[in-house]
Amino acid sequence: MKKWVGYLGAICALIAILYMIFSDQDTSAVNIKAVNGVLDLRELKDSPFVSLAGDWKFTAEDFVDPADFSSEADHLPVPGPWASDVEWGSYQLIVYLPDYWSDEIGLRVRNIWSAHTIYIDGVPLSKIGSVAATKQATSPDNPAYEAYFKPGSRQLLITVHASNFYNTRGGIVLPIDFGDAEQMKEDVQRDLSLEWTATLCLLLFSMFHMTIYLLRTKDEAFLYSGLHFLLLAMVIVLRGERLFIREFPSFPFELYFRLQDTFTFLASILLIVFIVKMIPSIMSRKTMYLLFLPILAYAFLNAVLPARTISVTQYPLFYYNDGLILGIIIRIFYLTLKKRINIRKNEAVILMSMLLFLAVFAISASSDSLFFTGRNYMNRIGLVGFVMSMNVFLGIRLMNRAEESEQLNTRLQKANDAKDAFLKVTTQDMQRPLHDAVHLLGSITREPNREKQGEQLYLAEQLMGNMVYLLRDLHDFTRIRFDDYAIQLKSTNVRMVMLHVIQLMQFTFTKKKIAINEQIPKQLYVWADEQRLTQVFIRIMTEISHDNAEDRLTIEAVQVGTDILLIVTSTGESTKVNRDRPHSSGLMMTEELIQQMNGGIAYERMKGGIRFTVTLAFSEFKEPVTAAEYEYNLESAAHAEDRDLGTLLIVDDDAMHAEVMRDMLGDAYKVRIAYTAQEALDYYRNHPEIAMMITDDIIPGDMDSLELLRQIRTQASLMDLPILMMISSEYPRHIEMIFAAGANDYLLKPFSKETLMARLNAAEQTKQSMLKAIEYEMAFLQTQIKPHFLYNALSNIIAFCYTDGERAAYLLTMLSSFLRYIFETSRDGQFSTLQKELEIIVAYVEVEKARFGERLTFAYDIDPSIAPEHVLIPSLLLQPLVENAIRHGLFNKEGPGHVQVTISLHGSFLNIRVDDDGVGMSATQCAQLMGGTAANAGIGFTNVRRRVHDLTQGSLDIHSSPGNGTTIQITIPVKEEQGDVENHHRGG
Repeated sequence: MKKWVGYLGAICALIAILYMIFSDQDTSAVNIKAVNGVLDLRELKDSPFVSLAGDWKFTAEDFVDPADFSSEADHLPVPGPWASDVEWGSYQLIVYLPDYWSDEIGLRVRNIWSAHTIYIDGVPLSKIGSVAATKQATSPDNPAYEAYFKPGSRQLLITVHASNFYNTRGGIVLPIDFGDAEQMKEDVQRDLSLEWTATLCLLLFSMFHMTIYLLRTKDEAFLYSGLHFLLLAMVIVLRGERLFIREFPSFPFELYFRLQDTFTFLASILLIVFIVKMIPSIMSRKTMYLLFLPILAYAFLNAVLPARTISVTQYPLFYYNDGLILGIIIRIFYLTLKKRINIRKNEAVILMSMLLFLAVFAISASSDSLFFTGRNYMNRIGLVGFVMSMNVFLGIRLMNRAEESEQLNTRLQKANDAKDAFLKVTTQDMQRPLHDAVHLLGSITREPNREKQGEQLYLAEQLMGNMVYLLRDLHDFTRIRFDDYAIQLKSTNVRMVMLHVIQLMQFTFTKKKIAINEQIPKQLYVWADEQRLTQVFIRIMTEISHDNAEDRLTIEAVQVGTDILLIVTSTGESTKVNRDRPHSSGLMMTEELIQQMNGGIAYERMKGGIRFTVTLAFSEFKEPVTAAEYEYNLESAAHAEDRDLGTLLIVDDDAMHAEVMRDMLGDAYKVRIAYTAQEALDYYRNHPEIAMMITDDIIPGDMDSLELLRQIRTQASLMDLPILMMISSEYPRHIEMIFAAGANDYLLKPFSKETLMARLNAAEQTKQSMLKAIEYEMAFLQTQIKPHFLYNALSNIIAFCYTDGERAAYLLTMLSSFLRYIFETSRDGQFSTLQKELEIIVAYVEVEKARFGERLTFAYDIDPSIAPEHVLIPSLLLQPLVENAIRHGLFNKEGPGHVQVTISLHGSFLNIRVDDDGVGMSATQCAQLMGGTAANAGIGFTNVRRRVHDLTQGSLDIHSSPGNGTTIQITIPVKEEQGDVENHHRGG
């Protein structure tokens, strides 16, 4: 019943609104127009008033005598502006009245720019402002008003003198209504009432929206909608029938029109801001501000300049404003079609209606101001429809938010109830292992037998592990209830997961003498999350083991349609079934996980045991990893166990946690602990041989963990020293900063030993793989010795054998030294001393001089503070650069050429510069060479560039120009031989 009352009220309100819109008289459909300054209404029937439209006589720059009709004057269409260069003039029109009009006649003037005087048969009827031929003598004014008179005859001469020195559009720009006085008074009163009603409604809407905003300041859209309604009300008061001037006729002319224009455009700005606040994806804030610039500029200039000084831009801004609104409507339609607007369907429908009404209102209002179309019904329909749709939209949005809030409260209540029940069961399940663990730890200290102590410690570890599973179940259960749990389904081998679980629980099954009969096909795959499926199987097997001993478990898989039924059955006659077991925390969590994987679980009590049936979606049948591959993996793992223990540095201010990690990793690494970042940095500088580092993300002291990473990365690359960081939260920005500082990986606390070992192994394997790849690359580089280099070298040496035996012997020695170093580089490691690198360069250059002769000169210069026999640089770092300088820089040059190697020390960095005065390269060729896309880049240079980055985290730059030679600049951290470093620190 209440709903029908609401519908009836809405229908009545709609009828009232439609009556208000369409009940006034219409003068837009002009059936009779003035011709050659004469309007004959004698044939007019059943029309109380008309618009004085048509061709009027107009005399520019002259005030004609109101009593004389100027038949020779030009014609000018009314309504409409006069020419832009006209500033004053006279209108005249002869009107023949119909016989049925009453004795009193009325004139309704809407807009004559600006000062004007109206005469009827030479007698002044109304005077607005002061007309004159100059701006100084003119007093502008422009109200909307009515004037009434009694005609002396059925023929009237209407004369209008007008002056306009202010607005771009001058003269009679909107129509003058003319007709029966009584009917006109009624129509005027109806229009005034309609505008006052619209103003009052908009003010009420403004107060309502502003009140909502004050009560809930988070909803900024209500602030802008309230301000928009307020300014829209002011626009209606200032425009249309100009209610403000009617109430305050002495209000200053200039200030009035400044307010009129400013409020009009600011209202449109607030409307657009409101729409963007409701749908932020429409445009960015920066784009919105840029679009507002023309309107804001006009509003500012209009406020500081004399009234209507920039009126020439007023009407283009109307078009711009309409285009802006239409663009937003099109943008919303586009985003809706692309489903990129996060909005409910009912909100979207009302929003589209609101925007369509807005378009109708904006376009019709602009067109009515520019090209008069009479009393524009579309303007009123657009305004009323827009206001109603806007409020309905906000009401629906509030209703949706309230509904969402109610649904959220219901979900929260259900989640809270479920969590309470789960917490109650979990607490009960945790009490037994907790008490058992306490008793076991107490008895360990009293047990003299070491073997028995070991068993008790193992049992305590298992009990603690069960409690960890319970805590994880509680955490996962809560996340599921709050829809914050991600399940990643993939094709998973059921048998491998089950065998893994059986292996984990082997100790329990052995002690309780539970035999396992596993019959799952090894080729069977299902859609599941492998980690969660493991958790499900562990919980099921744990539940079964609680009530079984000296029993036999049968595990089988059956395909039924597109589902796989995994059936676990206990078949022993001694089974004692706990009837409360289905309500345990483990099974509650198991049921949640299975549902997340689109499956199900059933529990059945039988006469001789219990049965669990897990339903999962079938994926495929395929062969799993072969036995040979499995044995290979075992051999690899065994080989890893036989390796020498490397040093692992743990940086953690929590001493207890650091000691626990030492115990966890003591079998795999020689663990060292630092409690501050500075202590860790000092330890690394004294012991650069450490294999890996683990650091906490929050370390007290003057240096934080990120700065520690940056300091270490100036001395060791990602490959030299892998670093893992322990973090408390996975904020994307925090993780980005960690990797930018130089971390290889991160660990989310708390973590298990298995997770920690897996991450460490992954980092170590990555390091080994990178080292192996560089070794292969070095070996490949060694095979790239140019055949023509050996051919030319040997040919030159043979030639010297006939002419200069001593010179030939010397060159053979240099070539032998060069080749020996090249072929032994991989055996000696990735780094070599600077002294050896320089020696091999000298040997190479001496061999090349046999071909170039006196054209080639070479020299190197070393900073005296550098000990080249102790400083290490990547092997074969300089020789390829010198070779490139000779072959590509000097070979094509006419005349002598020189190659210079300069080595200097800047702080903790070694600067190496290779200069040649050869033919040089263009900027494009340099860019291609650095990018590895140059056709003649060569393997040597590409290898150098890559190893400078990978092995040292250093930099390599090229500077060259055609005809001016080439300079290659390398900057790498200083690295010294280990023995020399230790001697240096002992000496210090």
